[in-house]
Amino acid sequence: MSEAVLATSAKTKSPSIVGGATIIAGTAIGAGMLSLPVMSAGMWFGWSMIILAICCFCAYSSAMYLAEANMNYHAGASYATMTKDTLGKPGMFASLGSVGFVSYILCYAYISGGSSVLASSIASGFGLEMANWQAGLLFGIVLGGIVLLGSRAVDRVSTIMIGAMIISFLLSTGMLSAEVSSTTLFPEVGMADTMPFIWLGIPVLAISFGYHSTVPSVVKHYQKDFGKVRNAVLLGTILAMSIYTLWQLTILGTVERSDFAQVVKDGGNVSAMIAAVGEAVDGQFIDTLLSFFAKFALASSFLGVALGLLDFMKDQLGLGDSARDTVIGGAVTFLPPMVLGVVFPNGFITAIGYASLLASIFVFILPCAIALVLRRRGKSTEHRVAGGNGRLYMVLVFGVLVMLCETLALLGMLPTYP
Repeated sequence: MSEAVLATSAKTKSPSIVGGATIIAGTAIGAGMLSLPVMSAGMWFGWSMIILAICCFCAYSSAMYLAEANMNYHAGASYATMTKDTLGKPGMFASLGSVGFVSYILCYAYISGGSSVLASSIASGFGLEMANWQAGLLFGIVLGGIVLLGSRAVDRVSTIMIGAMIISFLLSTGMLSAEVSSTTLFPEVGMADTMPFIWLGIPVLAISFGYHSTVPSVVKHYQKDFGKVRNAVLLGTILAMSIYTLWQLTILGTVERSDFAQVVKDGGNVSAMIAAVGEAVDGQFIDTLLSFFAKFALASSFLGVALGLLDFMKDQLGLGDSARDTVIGGAVTFLPPMVLGVVFPNGFITAIGYASLLASIFVFILPCAIALVLRRRGKSTEHRVAGGNGRLYMVLVFGVLVMLCETLALLGMLPTYP
C-alpha cells in the first residue's frame, strides 16, 4: 500500500464509537441524577427500575428519530433548522423557547441544590453558619464568574471537576454497595402503597436521559454515518442506564423508605439526602465522599448549562464577545436564577420538575413530530428507524404522558410521598 493511500485512509478514518457514547452519556449524567432517589421514594426501587427502563427505551428511540431526521439536512443541523423546515415558525419558537426556559430553570435548580450542600460543608468544615440563600449567592457568583471568563476556563475547570466527580462517585458507591440490604430494597410494602406514586416520578426519571441537544453534534461527529450514530447513542444510553441503576441500588438499598419522608419534607435538597445516607450507614467517610460527589456534580452541571445559556442569550440578543457585551449577557443569564435562588433557596426538586415539563418537548415530542413530517414527505427512507410509525406514535404518546404527569403534579393533583 502506498504512502498516499495510507495518508488518505488516516484522514478519512471515522471517530470511534466510544467517543460518541461518552458525549451522549456525559450530557445525560449530571446533577439531575441526585434527584432520582428522592423522586423514587414513593414508588421505591422495583417500580423505579421498571420506569427507568421504559424511559431509557423511549429516550433512545426519540434520539434515533432525531438522527433519522438529521440525515435529511446538512451535518449537525440544529433543532431550530429542522423544526422551522418541518413545523414552521411555531415549531421553531417551541424549540428555542423550551431550550431557553429549561436552561434557566436548571441553572436555578443547580444553585438551589448547591446552596444546601455548600452551606452544610461550610458549617461542618469551618463552623460557620450560612443560610442557604447566602450559600446559593456565593455558588452562583463564583461559578458564574468562571463562565464569564469563557469556554476555555470552563473547559479546564470542568475537566478537573468531572474527574473528581467520577472518583468520588466510584468510591462512595463502592463503599455503599457493601451496606445494601435486600430487605431495604424490597420492603414488605403492598403494591397499593407504592404504585400511586409512579406518576409523580415519571417526568424526572424520563428527563434523566435528556441528551438530545447533542444528537445533531454526534451526527456531525460521524459525518452522517447512521450506523455509527446509532451505535454511539445506544452505547451512551446503556452507559447512563447502568450508572443510574448503580446509584439507585446503593442509595435505595441503604436508606429505609420511611427515612426518605423527612428528605422530601426538606424540599428534597441534596444535603438532606446525604445526611440520611450518613445516618443509615453510620459512616462519616462515605458521607464526606457523597458530599464531594454532589458538589462536583452540581458545579460541573451548572458550568455546562450556564455556558450554553450565555451563548444562547448572546446570540438571541445579538451580543458579541466584547467586555461590555459579556457583562450584559452575564447579567441576563445569571441574575434571574440567582434571584430565584435567594427568594426560593429550597426549590431543587420543584425546579427539576419544571425543567422536566418543558424538556419533554424537545426530548420526546419534537423529534417524533419532525420525523413524522419528513416520513409523510417521502423522505427518511434510507435511514428509517425500525418499528414503523407504531413505535414512533408510542414514543410521542409517552412524551405527552410526561408533560401531563408533570402538569398534574404542579397542580397538586397527583398523590405525593409521604
